[in-house]
Amino acid sequence: MRHIFLAIALLACLGLSAKGRLGELPQLKYSTSPAVVNGQVKGYKAESGIKSVTFTFTVFTDNERSTVEAPIGDDGRFRAELQTYYTDRVDMHWADTVITFVVVPAEEMTITINPDLVAVAAAKKPAFEFTGSIGDFNTDLVRYASQYEAIEVIKSIQGEEGMKSLKGLTVMEYRDKVVSLYDDAARRIDADKRLCDAFKQYVKATYKYQIVIKTLLYNTTLMVANDTETPFKLPEGYYGYLATFQPFASTAFFYTMHPAQAVATANLFGNYAGQELQMPSSVEPIRKALKYASSVSELNELTDDEIALMNSECPELAPIILHYNDELKARIEAAKNSTSYKVCVIDDSLKGEDVFKALIAPYKGRPLLVDFWATWCGPCRAAMETIKPVKEELAAKANFIYITSPTSPKRAWELTIPDIHGDHYYVTDEQYSTLLNQFESQSIPTYVTVDSKGNILNHYIGYPGNDVIKADLSK
Repeated sequence: MRHIFLAIALLACLGLSAKGRLGELPQLKYSTSPAVVNGQVKGYKAESGIKSVTFTFTVFTDNERSTVEAPIGDDGRFRAELQTYYTDRVDMHWADTVITFVVVPAEEMTITINPDLVAVAAAKKPAFEFTGSIGDFNTDLVRYASQYEAIEVIKSIQGEEGMKSLKGLTVMEYRDKVVSLYDDAARRIDADKRLCDAFKQYVKATYKYQIVIKTLLYNTTLMVANDTETPFKLPEGYYGYLATFQPFASTAFFYTMHPAQAVATANLFGNYAGQELQMPSSVEPIRKALKYASSVSELNELTDDEIALMNSECPELAPIILHYNDELKARIEAAKNSTSYKVCVIDDSLKGEDVFKALIAPYKGRPLLVDFWATWCGPCRAAMETIKPVKEELAAKANFIYITSPTSPKRAWELTIPDIHGDHYYVTDEQYSTLLNQFESQSIPTYVTVDSKGNILNHYIGYPGNDVIKADLSK
């Protein structure tokens, strides 16, 4: 009897259920040591043409995805080291298949690929089988995630029949109905004996989040259900349920998406609730690191004191933020030393058509392209890339000037323009509005071409293409 109790205690320490499968998802782990994935493709044949396995993942808040390619040996084995810094999701690309699973830094896991089972929908064995500290969870995640998509929890209020069940409800009644769907869905997932408890926690976390999203969409949903174009007013205390529902209190939620994104999401809904919502203690380093990353993304260099505090509060994540900070410092230095652009000014008291006259006056003698843009305007920046060949070809024959306003944060503008060859003007909001109105535009990018004598040739809302601009500037 004593041995039975010891075995049960050992299983509990390992986070395993009595059946030997993972019973609880572990707290997020942090380390500067990489996560290691060892793999084996069963029955691998080199002549299959599949030479490698590729892993992609996001590093903290960086928009760029990291990619690691792992060659497959003749024996079908591969190995990858993934620098994720904390417990996080990765995508693995094998042949024509992409799967998502979770890795843990400073730990090794093994994945066995059974190629013959990949395309078999109801295979009795998993096509991708994992071992390691969260192996059971990953095996179930890859095998059953598509059967337990988050949308399942709200299926009863979707579609034509679902909309009928919402017709006539008040906003509060709608909210309560949506929230009540969770308990039934959770019971269904708990009853599935195929799944380890850790994966059940994951699914329930996705269900809770779907409930939260659906309550956020109360207005659109009720307008459709009641066939009306009249918006529904948000009642006071509508999001009060979040204080008891606590959708982000489970560690499992931070396995459902990139953890930094999950923390930002939880903070956002805390604003709706008017209070800070519960999160597991293991996400605290991410919360603290986001504060420093946000400062850098707003183009503020970290001070020595901030760097020291960051190293103390979130040491494993500090290298990532310092990397961003170093990139910012390099941009600032490059801006100081660049000679490929020039900042110009006009009198900020100028009004009406005098504004445009002042802008183009210095450039008589050459054709001119006037580009109205903003730092936050994606199409503006895309067009600037497109036009580069034209600028290079006409560099000695035409001028290019760029106009923006305080809608572009000054610091962002200063660090962006060194890469945009030409003359740059930062006019007042009133002048910018006057200029756009002069050319009957309410949007950017807007372009104006001017001939060598200072006469307006054409204006375009949206980039008209290199051939059009080149033709105008060649007149």
